[in-house]
Amino acid sequence: MKTVIVTGGAAGIGRETARLFAAKGDRVVIADRDISGAEATAADITTAGGQAHAFQLDVADEQQWENFAKWVHNEFGAPEVLINNAGIMDLGGFVEMSAAQWQRTIDIDVMSVIYGSRVFARQMIDAGVRGHIVNLSSGAAYTPMEMVPAYGVAKAAVLMASQALRVELRSHGIGVTAICPGAIRTDLLAHGERAGLSDEEQAVWRGDVAKVQSYAIAGPEKVARVIERSVRRNWAIVPVNPESWFGFIAFRVSPSLLRAALSVISFDRAEGALNRARPLLARFEK
Repeated sequence: MKTVIVTGGAAGIGRETARLFAAKGDRVVIADRDISGAEATAADITTAGGQAHAFQLDVADEQQWENFAKWVHNEFGAPEVLINNAGIMDLGGFVEMSAAQWQRTIDIDVMSVIYGSRVFARQMIDAGVRGHIVNLSSGAAYTPMEMVPAYGVAKAAVLMASQALRVELRSHGIGVTAICPGAIRTDLLAHGERAGLSDEEQAVWRGDVAKVQSYAIAGPEKVARVIERSVRRNWAIVPVNPESWFGFIAFRVSPSLLRAALSVISFDRAEGALNRARPLLARFEK
């Protein structure tokens, strides 16, 4: 039985990933700032006959990672798999977003991956475990867009960090994978922030984008299956959805053409389309 750590396991991709590994007979540790959600996921798994444990973790806090790593080691020994899934997506232009918003994105989306990978890679090395680390990057890592510059920068850093770590850990028999999902039906946008809006406007915006994201073709269970296969097959970089594959290939074939194509996507156009779509979305809700 392997010990599999999943951050951000209270919902979405993390929850489905934890369920999948548990269904295959692994012991799953679900780490999330939302301890109630993590415990609910763990309860679902144990009710289904699996083994799961919940742990409250703020992934942006290095000391909490250190404490978490000690707890895992004392309870189960060095883990075989670490899945750095927790993250946020805030929207706003490069200049529009405040320094605090940029820092929040870097702390949660990048530093959490660094903190987690460091402490658990060290445990794997010391114990001689031929394990695997999975880091959730994004198609935004190679598709530059006006709407998500901070998120794109953070996920590009995760992509490169994963490759650097893969090179370093190869001699220890530890694999590293970067997963780049694309548009998935999760609450990622609904939990994010839109720069430049009042609290009242923010609430309306969250409701709108939550509806839009709920119509994404792929669900979190698809990403979970890709993550599980990546661990078994030791893949390096794995785009998931067609749009993520398209961006991955286009960025390598003609970065300038891709940038030109993406430059037509703006907040004004997106918000105009959203306004026009509201009546249609309202019909689907009935």
